[in-house]
Amino acid sequence: MRAWTLAAVSVVLVGTLAGGPAWAARPFLSTERGPTLDHGTSRVEVGLDAARFSSQTTRYTLKTELTSGLLTKLDFKVEAPYLFTTGPGGTQGEVGDVLLRPKLLLLEGREANPLFIAAELVLKFPSCDEGSTAASVTPSCTGEADLGVLAIASKEFRPVTVHLNLGYTFVGSPPGRTLDDVVNYSLAFEYDTVLPAITVVTELAGVTSRESSVSDDLLDVMIGVTYEVNRRVVLDTSLAVGLSSASPDYAAALGVSYTF
Repeated sequence: MRAWTLAAVSVVLVGTLAGGPAWAARPFLSTERGPTLDHGTSRVEVGLDAARFSSQTTRYTLKTELTSGLLTKLDFKVEAPYLFTTGPGGTQGEVGDVLLRPKLLLLEGREANPLFIAAELVLKFPSCDEGSTAASVTPSCTGEADLGVLAIASKEFRPVTVHLNLGYTFVGSPPGRTLDDVVNYSLAFEYDTVLPAITVVTELAGVTSRESSVSDDLLDVMIGVTYEVNRRVVLDTSLAVGLSSASPDYAAALGVSYTF
C-alpha cells in the first residue's frame, strides 16, 4: 500500500495558482484535455493546492472532482473546492464555488490523425461568500452565478501531446458592481519520458480581468510531473510562478486521481 501512503501525503501538502473562472484536469492550472471518459467509467481527483500572494496571504484549496462517462463521447464533471485563507487577518475556511462541467467530444482522434476536439460548458454555482477573505484572492468568488464555454483541442505528436484551450465566461455581477466577462486561454504540453510511468507536463495559462479598472490580467506558467502507479491510480505534483502582478507569486500542487 506504499502508493496509497504517497497519495495521502500528497493530499496533505500544497497547491496551484488557479484564479480563473474554472479549475482544470489535474495537474494543470487551467487546461482540460480533449478526450472524454468512456461510457460507464468514472474518475475521482483529490488535491490540496496552495498559492502565495504578495499581500502575504496564502490560499489553500482542497479540491474534490468527480467525472463520469454518461454516454459515448459525453462526460460530466462536478468540482467542489474548500478554501482555507491565512494572512494578516487570521485564518478563515469556507466552501468555494461549485462547478458543473459537461463535456462533448466533437472529433475523436484516429491513428492517422490523433486530433481530439471537444466543447465544454462550465456552470458556476455561487457558493463562495463574496465578502469573505478568500474572495480577495479568488476573482471568481463574486456571489453570483457564471456560465462559461470552453473549446478544447488535443493533438498527439509522440512523445509529446499538445493541448490548446480557449474559453469565454459570462460573468454575473453582484449588486452595486459591474464585472466584465472574461476570456481564458491555455497552452499545455505532456512529455512521455523514458520511464513509462512518468510524464512531465508544462502549461502557460491566462485569464482576463473581471474588473474594468484593473488592466493587469492573470498569467501563470507551470511545470509538473505525473506518476502512474497503475492503470487506475495516478499521482501528480507541480510548481507554478505568476507572470503578472495580478497572479499569485508562486504555488505548488500535489494530488491523486483514481479511475474506476
